[in-house]
Amino acid sequence: MFPTLNYLFNYLFGSNITFNFPPTFGFMVALAFLSAAWVLSNELRRKEKLGLVKSIQKKVIVGKPASFFELVSNGLMGFIIGFKILGAITEPELFKPNPQGYLLSGHGNWLGGIVLGGLFAYLKYREKEKTKLPTPKEEIITVHPYQLVGNITLVAALWGIIGAKIFHNLEYWDAFITDPVGSLISTSGLTFYGGLIGGFLGVWWYVKKNKISLIHVADSVAPGLILAYGVGRIGCLLAGDGDWGIINSAYRIDDYRNYTVVSAEQIQTDLTAISITGLPVYAYYGNSPEDVDYAYFKKPEVLWFLPDAFFAFDFPHNVNEEGVPITGCQGQYCNKLPLPVFPTPIYETLMAFIIFGVLMTLRSKLKVSGQIFFLYLVLNGVERFMIEQIRVNSTYHIFGMDITQAEIIATVLIIVGLAGFFSVKKWESKLINM
Repeated sequence: MFPTLNYLFNYLFGSNITFNFPPTFGFMVALAFLSAAWVLSNELRRKEKLGLVKSIQKKVIVGKPASFFELVSNGLMGFIIGFKILGAITEPELFKPNPQGYLLSGHGNWLGGIVLGGLFAYLKYREKEKTKLPTPKEEIITVHPYQLVGNITLVAALWGIIGAKIFHNLEYWDAFITDPVGSLISTSGLTFYGGLIGGFLGVWWYVKKNKISLIHVADSVAPGLILAYGVGRIGCLLAGDGDWGIINSAYRIDDYRNYTVVSAEQIQTDLTAISITGLPVYAYYGNSPEDVDYAYFKKPEVLWFLPDAFFAFDFPHNVNEEGVPITGCQGQYCNKLPLPVFPTPIYETLMAFIIFGVLMTLRSKLKVSGQIFFLYLVLNGVERFMIEQIRVNSTYHIFGMDITQAEIIATVLIIVGLAGFFSVKKWESKLINM
């Protein structure tokens, strides 16, 4: 696994960079947002050419000097960057072991913050002075919907991260109560559906404010959302962030990365064995051997060309540092799972890319506004409900059943998506005006 990008760089190029930054998962999340923005921009351009969305007229004041808020906000941004960047250089003993923790701590370099903060404020002042007029004037400019994609992406990112954090902490409420501050500032722990709901609400507010039809934006962004989901799951796979499946009891992996197929009965012996840390193996997967979920699944002969790691993986060097120590490894990120699990991020990435292809193919064939978005809800819900059957997640006990938060939301998405897809024609005119 590659918890930070230097691990991936060292693996690909045989280098020995020890600067543990930036986090691989965070980098892939950024790429996910950019991929969604790219699809949204192209789709809004296409819809504008078809006359489905229109440009808007905006009044702007030109020639004004820099406002107090602009100077303060730019200065604050420069201060934070200088405070942390120079701090990372002058305090390597604090930054290198845990870059994410350092960035979220109170450590930093005050001189660097003050100097860069002052420079940012001055540059904003000079920028405004160049366009300053004796008497500021009002102008009307034309804004095309695709020109707002950057702002839409920022709104979706901000509210998406907030939503993802809220839903994750609701899902793992006991851990949140134990350490609320740590849970909130942790760089791990983001629930996709929480991000989807939070981002949707934020974007709805923004596009309504700019007089753009939400349903057309929803249709435009739907393929991008599932593409972004697939890109994000690549980040989960590369970093080993805990989004993996239940144990695949058919395989074992030794210290040399050799795979062995074992009998179905072997799992009972292995779960109760004592690991090198002194804990029983089951303790890494549940509270008791009976509490551990597993499935026995060997690679089908028809899929001989796929590596065994496609069906079972122990996520060595995972970013969460879960599992037992890796023999011969020293320092940070030196753990692996004692028993291999289904690498569900691989499956979700493939399914996401397939759904993306389906939506892109059908987007010009489905003429009713909203159908692409509602189809996305159905396909996304089906995909997630299926993967939940072999994925590790916290469960709720409802009506005598153990069900995950994702299964509940996926079911709702499927129902809403089906209802919307078959009834949207009746409500199309009202949805366009939302």
